[in-house]
Amino acid sequence: MSPANKAKDVQVYPVAADTRVLRSRTWDRLKFEIEYALQKGTTANSYLIEGDKTALFDPPGESFTKIFLDALQARIDPKQIDYVILGHINPNRASTLQALLEIAPQITIVCSNPAALSLGKILPDVQLDLQIIKGEDTLDLGKGHVLEFIPTPNPRYPDHLCTYDTKTEVLYTDKIFGCHVCGDRVFDEGWTIDLEDRRYYFDCLMAPHARQIMASMDKLSDKLARVYATAHGSLVRYSLIELTADYRTWAQQQNERESSVALIYASAYGNTATIAQAIARGITKAGVAVESINAESAKPEEIKTAIDKSAGFIMGSPTLGGHAPTQIQSALGIVLANAAKTQLAGAFGSFGWSGEAVDLLENKFRNAGYKFGFEPIRVKFTPTDAVLKTCEEAGTDFAQALK
Repeated sequence: MSPANKAKDVQVYPVAADTRVLRSRTWDRLKFEIEYALQKGTTANSYLIEGDKTALFDPPGESFTKIFLDALQARIDPKQIDYVILGHINPNRASTLQALLEIAPQITIVCSNPAALSLGKILPDVQLDLQIIKGEDTLDLGKGHVLEFIPTPNPRYPDHLCTYDTKTEVLYTDKIFGCHVCGDRVFDEGWTIDLEDRRYYFDCLMAPHARQIMASMDKLSDKLARVYATAHGSLVRYSLIELTADYRTWAQQQNERESSVALIYASAYGNTATIAQAIARGITKAGVAVESINAESAKPEEIKTAIDKSAGFIMGSPTLGGHAPTQIQSALGIVLANAAKTQLAGAFGSFGWSGEAVDLLENKFRNAGYKFGFEPIRVKFTPTDAVLKTCEEAGTDFAQALK
């Protein structure tokens, strides 16, 4: 049976004392995210620590809900789980979380404040017991497992949270240090075969946030890790030093590029963020840096600084009730007040029934006299693979127009 024809499954394996990984695996080609373009499938890694209290990290997306819960229940009674720790939440992951809470309502959810806000929007009718991490808080599970939380936000994942277990010295890094490859290797022995996949994953997901990734690396450097427990791909044990150094090098390369583009967006349901990711990939492929800014969490000064140092700017917005979100309208005002007329402009967005937000951006930029690096991109509902390819090509065109 070829890998592409294998059924989804969950691989359960010990990681450290009282600790197991549940690797929800799919060999299928994943759609609608430029990060999956190498077509090697992926794993969605969840982790279980059984101290005096039990914590589960990051239930997987909804395509795994049934097989994951079956595998979990074969290991433990869900009613014995005290905490679910979220490194990051989105509507896809929230589906499995909701199914778990239906059979284990006693669970306390540990997450960052942005994640708590997202959960309130995604699961408005679900009663949630939340423990919100406000800084570098700790949680004692007993048997020596003291968890230290490290907020590591970036524009794509403003809720991102890493966790360090002081007993096992396992660092739960969620999106950081991962790659999209499905296979039988739980750990990264023979890791040189993963070099291309790791770099591609970084370029797609991390490069647009190089400044924030460097800040996260500085925070994580205080933790003496034996294992990076990632959200995707093999766990990192054998190449800790090399991969850490690579991330610093790759982020530094982005920060040192002569030309940069300010990519400013908001995303209601993740579609606009997916488009932004594809455009950013096209820009970085062409040798131009991207400063990605989530308008929902960015401060005005951050937007102004990015505009001041960029050779061009691109704005993306969903359309909500026939309008652009307030945060985009505010960011637009900052851009128009600070961008030089020599800077190249771009506009994109997703919508359900109408696309007034993209019209607003396009008209404001044209009326102000800016030249466009690509024709405005309008995407109805979820972007397809073909649309994402077009978005990536638009990013490359934009970057080449700057040179």
